[in-house]
Amino acid sequence: MHPEYVPLLPRAPSVASTATTTTATTTASTAASTAASGAATGDPDTRARSPAMTFDPSPSAGLALPPTIRFDLHSPGITPRSLHAHAQIGPHSGHRGLSLPDIFVPPRPLPVHRANDASEQTSIPFSDIASTDELTTVSGTTAPTVESTAAVPADVSKRLWYDDFTTIDWVHEFIKESFRVKRLRDLPGLRGRLIRARDASQGWILISVIGSTVACIAYLIDAAEQRVFDWRSGYCATNWFLPKHDCCVDSGDTCPAWLEWKFALRGSAFVEYALYIALSVALALIAVLLTLTTASTTPFPKPPLTVVDSARETSSETNANLAPGAPVTVNGETHKSQPAPAPRSIIYTAAGGGVAEVKTILSGFVIKRFLGSYTLFVKSIALVLSISSGLNVGKEGPYVHIASCVGNITCRFFSKFNNNDGKRREILSAAASAGVAVAFGSPLGGVLFSLEEVSYYFPPKTLIRSFLCAVISALVLKLLNPYGTGKIVIFEVSYDHDWHAFEFLIFVFIGACGGVIGAAFGRLNVWWTRIWRRSRFISKHPVADVVLMATVTAAISYFNVYTQKSASELLYDLARTCTYRTTSPFDTLDYEDDDALCPTSMSMYASSIRSLTAAFVIKFVLTAVTVGLKIPAGIYVPSMVSGALLGRIVGLSVQWLQYQVPHLFLFSSCPAGNDPRACTIPGVYAIVGAGAVMAGVTRMTVTLAVILFELTGSLDHVLPISVAILISKWVAQALEPNSIYDVIMHNNNFPFLDNQRTPGFSVTLHDIVPKATISSTSPVIDTSDSTYISAAALRTKLQILQISGELDGSLPILRNQVLVGLLPAPELEYALDKIKERDATASGIQYNDLAEVDDNNEIMCHISADDQEIQRYYFDRSSRHHQFSQNNGTNAGVFTAATDLTPFVDRAPISLDIDSPLAMVYLMFVRLGLRMVCVVEDGKFWGVLHKKRFIEYCRFGDDNMDTWF
Repeated sequence: MHPEYVPLLPRAPSVASTATTTTATTTASTAASTAASGAATGDPDTRARSPAMTFDPSPSAGLALPPTIRFDLHSPGITPRSLHAHAQIGPHSGHRGLSLPDIFVPPRPLPVHRANDASEQTSIPFSDIASTDELTTVSGTTAPTVESTAAVPADVSKRLWYDDFTTIDWVHEFIKESFRVKRLRDLPGLRGRLIRARDASQGWILISVIGSTVACIAYLIDAAEQRVFDWRSGYCATNWFLPKHDCCVDSGDTCPAWLEWKFALRGSAFVEYALYIALSVALALIAVLLTLTTASTTPFPKPPLTVVDSARETSSETNANLAPGAPVTVNGETHKSQPAPAPRSIIYTAAGGGVAEVKTILSGFVIKRFLGSYTLFVKSIALVLSISSGLNVGKEGPYVHIASCVGNITCRFFSKFNNNDGKRREILSAAASAGVAVAFGSPLGGVLFSLEEVSYYFPPKTLIRSFLCAVISALVLKLLNPYGTGKIVIFEVSYDHDWHAFEFLIFVFIGACGGVIGAAFGRLNVWWTRIWRRSRFISKHPVADVVLMATVTAAISYFNVYTQKSASELLYDLARTCTYRTTSPFDTLDYEDDDALCPTSMSMYASSIRSLTAAFVIKFVLTAVTVGLKIPAGIYVPSMVSGALLGRIVGLSVQWLQYQVPHLFLFSSCPAGNDPRACTIPGVYAIVGAGAVMAGVTRMTVTLAVILFELTGSLDHVLPISVAILISKWVAQALEPNSIYDVIMHNNNFPFLDNQRTPGFSVTLHDIVPKATISSTSPVIDTSDSTYISAAALRTKLQILQISGELDGSLPILRNQVLVGLLPAPELEYALDKIKERDATASGIQYNDLAEVDDNNEIMCHISADDQEIQRYYFDRSSRHHQFSQNNGTNAGVFTAATDLTPFVDRAPISLDIDSPLAMVYLMFVRLGLRMVCVVEDGKFWGVLHKKRFIEYCRFGDDNMDTWF
């Protein structure tokens, strides 16, 4: 069922007294019947009145006033201005003691079900109401079902779904929801209470389903990933499907049940090395082939070389296509104001982590198929394969994408959220929290992640729903027990004593290093994308990129004991303490005997630090160049691993320094004795380093601190972790303003307007919006001379608008250079296509009997925003429509209604003066969620600024745009 139109302003409030409502309703109904009969017979007295309004003259203080006014549900003449004009009788009109009449204001024309016979048209109720007797006036009286022979056909007047790669209209969605809520509140009796209770429960039921489903999917991915990852090194002789730690759970330090491939195949070490690389490449190859099946072409040109370069810094071939002023021919006429079509970029909906795309979608952008069922299926399978291949990728970011897919799919079964894109995004925000909850075992971190990182619009109710969704997903995952340890994460660490005062400066140092590494991470990724990933060969063959990267990663990682491990296993090993024996789900090694991470003599520290430094360089470089591969790839845990390696190196260095200079004043607070392990814990430094580097890469703060707190379970170490995260974010922001998410969104050219930064502007609208020209081919509709325009001319204007990239733009409607309305491009395109179909269907009927035509026999469409003219025209056309339906068949009436585009006109466009500061424009786009802003000068139309154009200006247009505060 399609969502209905609603007016762009709230319905007028009722201030009428209750005493006059009942009698007025009866008289108004009688008057409505009289008006309808007069319209059918052509009574001139009846025709003189508005067909959209009927009233009964009841004397009051010597005046004839309409106590209750009812408007025709299908009348295109009902606008906020017309309501205001009709209601100019009351206390403010100079008549004392008179009250404003009750006004029943329905939404825009509703969809109409059409039977096989086009003449049989019946009105249908609102989408979320069971029957028409539930429609009420503002005062509470029931509105009868409105039948009209002038109803616009359903395929013309229905509200279209948003097109791909366009922006939703937040204002329209909000107003539509307010009308729906008002109708529900007006339902009387027990039945109304039950309907409202059912409506209120939809959100909680939906959240529960999402949380449970996400937990089940996470369980399957975790279980499969453990098994497939271990198969690269060997297999369990007792049960092929057991991972290594389950196969060796009762075997002690040795595990005879686990057979490595060199022993199973009775080969040499080289055979094992070659097989290790071959299996890694095979898994990565299958993952990329699956991911490439989710390709989708965007309407955007190929992105610039770097995120900081100007849009003009492209290759010579792209410059030829994007040169400003390049000629464009439309219907034989050349226009130099628009660039020539550029090569379109391609996105793969299952590739990457998906967090940047989810942020863009929650800001109001539409990316179809990105949250679809096929993307969910492919990403879940390819994620297991990409992690198991040994590439430096994580599953935490993809979990957010998978959870959002689940939320989007389940919304289809609940009309409250399926028919409103604004409400749907509230559910997606809550679903994202479940992805983090199952990834880190952190329900509170998931809620904060949704609030801090991905959500654009986060009302209070969404906070509660996010918390419920995260708790349910964590609870269900704990019951499923994917790791066999009773935990919902693969590692948990704890420490036996608090940190010392001298360590605070060391934590600050780690935070600063994390910020530098995070900024370098973004710069390295941009540089690698520019010189390698956008090269002619790699851009056309993404499979080669993945295969080469998998080969290099496996070949290098094989020789380092740390890089061989999975990211979660390595992070656990680096973060845990050496002071007492702990049980790992991967091995049963006592860390007091592990010379690599817990050296016991001075001679061991140098070799341990060298091994960790080599692992840090390998992990950092390979992770930075892996981001951007066409496979599912998260960034959270891989960046945390790099930070944990850095922190472990610093922690071992501090222990070494204490060994060398035990009486240094820094160590005065340490316990007596010469054992550094009793004073400093390298695992704490690893956790602090993990948070610092991840904060530098992603710029998360509060969310990251809470996640690490829930992992360690120690309140004593929340302060050093938080300090390091804050220092890291400040340093990274100073060195590189763009986080890794900003890099991804800029590379994909997503129109995301950051609402967490305040830009500094030095210009006004006059400096960035050119004055629109009014001509037969310009994307402007001038109704000064006539409200009729040919369908061919509208098609030309629409094509020019689409060439400029504004697929979700609008054509301004002017009268004497004054803006009177907007005609949205998606609705116009749909209507023109339907007119073309009617043209072919009605080939045997004279055009003069169907619609207005010009001297060249071209179909003319009627577009107007004038209330009186709309009412007069609509009344006359209604009579003709009824007459032609009786005389010339059904096609005539349908064709007549199809050429009337007036119901699509937005008669309440939001405008700003030409001298308005851009800071005000920024607030309009961010706070109201507008798609475009009309610009006027002294009340006369100047131009239109689309949100995408404003975002482009913010990125490239102003020299001062690097100043964010």
